Amino acid sequence: MAAEAVRIVDRPVAAAILRAALELGYTPLQARIIAGRLSDVDLANLPELLNLQLSGLTPPDLLPDIDIASECIVSAIKQGLPILLISDFDADGASAHAVLKFAFRDYFGVPEARIHSYIGHRLRDGYGVTETLTDRIIAEAPRPALIITADQGSTDHERIARLRDHGFTVIVTDHHGVPADGPPTAAMACVNPVREDSAFPDPYIAGVHVAWLLCCAVRRRLIQDGDLPASAPKLGGLLDLVALGTMADCVDLARSTNNKAIIARGLAIMNSPVARPAWQALYVATNCKGPITAATLAFSFAPVINARGRLDSALGSVDLLMSDSVPVAEGLALHFVEHNTERKAVQSNMLQRSAKQAAQQVRDGAAAITIFDPEGHAGVHGICAARLAESFGRPVAYFSPKAEGQHITASLRTVHGFHVRDALAEIAGRYPDDFVAWGGHAGAGGVTLKRDGLQRFAEAWAAIAASALRDQRAGPEIVTDGPLEVAPSFAVVEELAALEPFGRQWEPPVFRSHGRIEQVRPVGDGRHLKLVVKMDAMDYDAIWFGAVENGVCPVGVGQTVLMAYELDVNTFRDTTTLQLRIRHVALVSEGGVLNSLQGWPRHFP
Repeated sequence: MAAEAVRIVDRPVAAAILRAALELGYTPLQARIIAGRLSDVDLANLPELLNLQLSGLTPPDLLPDIDIASECIVSAIKQGLPILLISDFDADGASAHAVLKFAFRDYFGVPEARIHSYIGHRLRDGYGVTETLTDRIIAEAPRPALIITADQGSTDHERIARLRDHGFTVIVTDHHGVPADGPPTAAMACVNPVREDSAFPDPYIAGVHVAWLLCCAVRRRLIQDGDLPASAPKLGGLLDLVALGTMADCVDLARSTNNKAIIARGLAIMNSPVARPAWQALYVATNCKGPITAATLAFSFAPVINARGRLDSALGSVDLLMSDSVPVAEGLALHFVEHNTERKAVQSNMLQRSAKQAAQQVRDGAAAITIFDPEGHAGVHGICAARLAESFGRPVAYFSPKAEGQHITASLRTVHGFHVRDALAEIAGRYPDDFVAWGGHAGAGGVTLKRDGLQRFAEAWAAIAASALRDQRAGPEIVTDGPLEVAPSFAVVEELAALEPFGRQWEPPVFRSHGRIEQVRPVGDGRHLKLVVKMDAMDYDAIWFGAVENGVCPVGVGQTVLMAYELDVNTFRDTTTLQLRIRHVALVSEGGVLNSLQGWPRHFP
């Protein structure tokens, strides 16, 4: 797909972090991995950043408006008011919705009949507390009532004001950026760690985590008021849901003092004998093997949960997460897998169309890419933008027309060094009349424009990227941790596993090495390759997902290559073997010159 050769780049290693990690007792290899993902400015917080104990979690007390929000919720519970939950349609929003509903129903004793769920439809409503969603709530919801948003609401003052004026009290929980003029004043509270006046020390937590912290504060308030006994169950049993949303939303795992610990605890719950039916069902439906890991959440469970909200109503995702029946959950999970298969087909067609536009813009020297796809599906914008950003090494905005025809909508994804929300804020400041709605954070965003604003947006998007990325070399790259200085082994796999969970900004270790291709055979649907690679006189099994494009095998027996690879274990018919998971290959000519294969990095299916 890429118009340029993929560069293999070694991570810089922060010397002070390396020394400190060794002093903390990490092995030289572990210390090197840590020092490649943090910078010297993180030195003072290093023990906290590496801590996976729940005792190190930041309590809710420092979140803005947390006391106002918990007091308001406790009052609504005592008054018997209806409680409306409004959440985003992605996995972060769906898991936050489930956390809130579980907490109110099972921990706080609110009858389920008093809890009403609303999730905007991605295509009909769009992101946030939109006009159409607001109209629906005003038309059908009971009032007076309390509304709690999850993973949205920080930029929706006008709609929240309408809801307030129609007898609803609104509490916002969110983690997305807040407008420069502050949080929505029509809301009774806006619990968001990225507010400028926030004292919460970890701005990287997901929306589901914010919702969970609010529930923790409500539990404490109910105990203080005598409405729950001091022995009432804590909310740690919901951390599996928090882990899913955290992993799915691709929040920063490196600089967060909370995220890795949340995911680690959530994975322990998912792998327990009494795991939630949703996890049992998803495990079977996605053909998982071995324990559920962070990679399982990112590449198997989250895409299936997200697929429902991309192509249909996301309320079904909440039903799956909250199901108390394994057979019912299995039926839902299999249905969502079908949605995910449909999503993949839509995505493939969109990428085929958009790659040509992207390649032409790169040839024209654009620092950022803007795609307009007249046939695009808004539910798949984000995935396509992410794939293009990775393949071309530039920020991407992927636009398609909205159904009503007057506006266009886009998802935006970025590369290291470019802040999406800041760029959106700057463009909106220049051309406010073009913008209908926008929002996001550092790594991703969304925008709805008037149709005639596209060209102005594209020019500004590229110009801002050119300035922000002027000191970086543009283009796709694979970042590695350099050569593995010991032979690959199960012991090395275990040594690296001690640094789990891996995710955004805390990526799994990738190493580089020269090798000789000894065997090649296609597997699966023919797009994947099983290899035997000789490194340092030793033969290693390897798997290369998505290696074959248009029926062309990119490597042959006897070729010398430079590989970027991860260490992996493969379990097949009760036998576990070590294998390399190939991320990128560049052919090496007789003179030692690299001939990088085009179209990388490729993505796991």
